[in-house]
Amino acid sequence: MDPAADDRFDPATYGRSFADVYDAWYPADEVTGATVAHVAALAGPGGSVLELGVGTGRLALPLAERGLSVTGLDASPDMLDRLAAKDPDGRVRAVPGDVARPDGNGAVGCPPWPDGPFDVVLAAGNLLCNVVDPDAQAAAVAGAAARLRPGGHLVVEAFVPAPLAAGPRLSAREVRSDAVVLIATDADPDTGVVLGNHVELRDGEPVRLRPWRIRVVAPAEIDSWAVAAGLELVQRRDHWGADGPASDGTVSLYRRP
Repeated sequence: MDPAADDRFDPATYGRSFADVYDAWYPADEVTGATVAHVAALAGPGGSVLELGVGTGRLALPLAERGLSVTGLDASPDMLDRLAAKDPDGRVRAVPGDVARPDGNGAVGCPPWPDGPFDVVLAAGNLLCNVVDPDAQAAAVAGAAARLRPGGHLVVEAFVPAPLAAGPRLSAREVRSDAVVLIATDADPDTGVVLGNHVELRDGEPVRLRPWRIRVVAPAEIDSWAVAAGLELVQRRDHWGADGPASDGTVSLYRRP
């Protein structure tokens, strides 16, 4: 099956799949702290940040705690509900929004992105890869650029794509005496699209499927979209900050002149 042809996906699929386990499976760590420090320094005291794919607020909440004005956009009601439960004081302005459709997506109840302008637009955690159409990925970068103030920065975090092997693959994420979590994938090397499913098998519980889909992108492709949107590459690194922890991806920093 062509991974890109599965029409059962919509912008909220990832949130339905992972909102209930996201904080447990992807807890705050050294990289989280380094990301927050780096973005806060870019925004400046009292600066404004738009996070695309805010999720449960792993980054947005500590950014708001630093006194920044943070807007978090996500297409998933499940993710936004989790964020609201963690943020009863409303420190983060959470809004529904489709990362792939800056001008809005009425089909899933997402209005246009907030206008801004913002000091920083943040696309962390391979967010851009969750958009599987290259034209929509380019539109997301252009939408971010349009919402930056002059001198503002777009930060894109993405893993370095390894060569994709065609066909199904199976690996294990978790193995315990009472539970196994498997990761099944099917990749198309020609398009870079990977269809995946976390298969959760827990003793005494029904099987749980957590589907996801990504399109891997090389840094040069992101650069081309940024340049087309009027941005300039300022820096690319493989970790957050000079003393930050190493990662298996890249952090690209673009500036709006």
